Amino acid sequence: MKRKMLVLALSMALSATLLAGCGSSGGTETPAEKPAESGEQVETASDQGTEDKATIRVVGCVLSMDHTFQQQLALGWQIPQSWEGKELNIDLAVVDSQGDVEKELQATETYLDKGIDAWVGYPLNADALGAISKEMADAGIIVVTEGNNMLHETMGMVTDERDGGLMGGEMFVEWWTNNRADEDPYILVLGDPDSEAFQRKPDAFVEYVEEHMENATIVGEQDSNMTEEDAMNIVASYITSTPNLNFVFCGTDADALGAMAAIEASGRTDIAICGCGGEDSIISYLYTDMTEDMGGYAFEVAYGKSAIELGYLMMEAVVQVYMDPETADYNHVDLGFTALTRDNVDEYVENANLWRERVGLEPNVF
Repeated sequence: MKRKMLVLALSMALSATLLAGCGSSGGTETPAEKPAESGEQVETASDQGTEDKATIRVVGCVLSMDHTFQQQLALGWQIPQSWEGKELNIDLAVVDSQGDVEKELQATETYLDKGIDAWVGYPLNADALGAISKEMADAGIIVVTEGNNMLHETMGMVTDERDGGLMGGEMFVEWWTNNRADEDPYILVLGDPDSEAFQRKPDAFVEYVEEHMENATIVGEQDSNMTEEDAMNIVASYITSTPNLNFVFCGTDADALGAMAAIEASGRTDIAICGCGGEDSIISYLYTDMTEDMGGYAFEVAYGKSAIELGYLMMEAVVQVYMDPETADYNHVDLGFTALTRDNVDEYVENANLWRERVGLEPNVF
C-alpha cells in the first residue's frame, strides 16, 4: 500500500439515492432523489478538480439500510477526517448488502476491480468472505469491520456481542426481581442464528438467565431475521399459542418494534420486553410509563456509542492505518454496551444528539 500525500480538501459524499425509502427501523435520515434498486451499488466520487491530490478510495458495505443503526453508521463514515491538522480527501462509495452475503460479495469484487484502498462495513458471513478478505489483505487493502469480525481483517470491532447478552440477562434478573418477583417469567427470545457474531448476544442472555433464575422458563428461541415484520409475526403467534408468555428479549431494536406492535395489537398489558441497540426509533418507549401490570418496555441494552460515532471511528481507523500503520491503534473500533433505563435516557439522548448535529441531522426531542 503506497503512502499517500496529505491533502487540503475533503469530499466525502454519501449517495442520497441509497438512503431513500429505508424505513422499517425508523425511516430515512436524509433527503433522497430515488430509492436504490435491489443490490444496487452507488458510487460517489470526490471533486473532479483535485486530480493532483491523493485520494483514499473507500467502499462501505452496510448490513441493511432497513436499520436505522446502519443508516447512521454510513452517515458517520462521511464526517470529515484529518491528519496532522489537514483535511483528507476520501472517495466513499456505499453499498446496501440488504442482508444478502452474495450481494455483499459481488459488490466487493466490483470495487476491487475498480481499485480501492479500504473496505469498511459489516461482514455478513466471515467464512463466505474469507477468500476475498485474504485477497484484500494480500493487496494491502485496509479492512475495518463492525458487527462481525473476519479472518485477514486489518482492524475489527473489539466489542463482543456476548457481553451485551450477559448484560441483558443481568438487567432482566434485577428488573424482574424488583418489579414482578411474585410471578414466574416465561420468556421468548428473538435472535438470528445465521449471523454468528450477533447470535452470541441472545445465546448469552439465555445462558445467564438459566443460571441465575431457577423459576424462569424460556418458552422459545426464534429466528426473526432481525426484521420488524418477522418479529411481529412471531410474537403474535406466541401470544396465541403460549398464553403464559410475559417477557420478550429482542436481539435488535427492529425486533423490539415488531414485538411491541404485536403486544399492543393483542391488548395484553402484562407482557414486558427489552431491546438491544439504543436506536432512535425505540427511545420514545423509555419516555413512556409501563402499564399497571408492569408490561411494556422494561429496559434497553444499548451500545455505548451511537452508530454515527461508530462510523466516524471506523473511518478514523482507516486514516490511521493508511497514514501511519506502525503507530495506529488497532483496538480503536470499540463500541461497548450500556444499560439504558428511564433513569439515564436523557444523558444518552444528549450524547447521541451531539453526533446527529455533526452530520446535519435535527436533534431528537422526546
